[in-house]
Amino acid sequence: MNKQVRHILQAILLSGLWMTLTPALHAQEMTREERIKALEKLKLEDTQWEESTLAQVSKELPVDLGKLELPPLSVFLDAVVENATVKRAQAQVEQAEIEYRLQKRDWWNYFKLNGMYSYGRYNIMSNASDEYTPMYQTTMSSAQHNFHVGASVTVPLGEFTNRKLKMKKYRNNVEQLKYTQEEMIEERKLLVLEAYNAVTAELATIKAKAESAALYNAQMKISEHNFIQGKIDIITLSLERGRRSGAIVNYEQARVSLHNAITLLEMLTNVKVIKE
Repeated sequence: MNKQVRHILQAILLSGLWMTLTPALHAQEMTREERIKALEKLKLEDTQWEESTLAQVSKELPVDLGKLELPPLSVFLDAVVENATVKRAQAQVEQAEIEYRLQKRDWWNYFKLNGMYSYGRYNIMSNASDEYTPMYQTTMSSAQHNFHVGASVTVPLGEFTNRKLKMKKYRNNVEQLKYTQEEMIEERKLLVLEAYNAVTAELATIKAKAESAALYNAQMKISEHNFIQGKIDIITLSLERGRRSGAIVNYEQARVSLHNAITLLEMLTNVKVIKE
């Protein structure tokens, strides 16, 4: 809540109090019973305001948020590599490295080996005749093993001359992806560092505002007692209650800011800070 809203809140409290106590203020002096009734009405109004304004925010946040112990920064920085974006970049690097290794082995495609083996029974048929014998047919059958082994070399001149450039292209692609991954990790670490510093600052702020709210609560008890005893007037009491309300609002705002900062840090690193 900014200063303007806080001043408006104080004005509302003062105006409500003034309207409540107008009949009594016309008198020369308020009686003890009138002071007690006025104080009870003020407390009732404060309770209704806190239930309608602060209770909705408070019930959605952990109670002991200000007592949170933040893990060391190294825990969050080490967790950056587990981020989905960084993992995707790492997978791209690995894929490029595999393609580079495949291209380095591509020269084996210049060599080819071939072979053949067969086994079976072969039949040879022939016709024969002579002067005194009519045409007749003879058949010869035998089992045979046949095999063939060979090798060939084919060198495409275009691929052979461009091979060095192709290897350089794939190697540069791998290096570029590695640089991209490193840049992504560094950017992620900077975001984590900023989020961590924000949480640390909010923790320090909320502790200071919690102490301030506790101090105003204690002071309010003393002021209420002095008001009943007639040691302070209604205007002084109203100012004290306005300061207390402002301190409470500041504390609740600090809780919300701290919760948002912690949530951002958890989203960046997947490290749970607020235990369920």
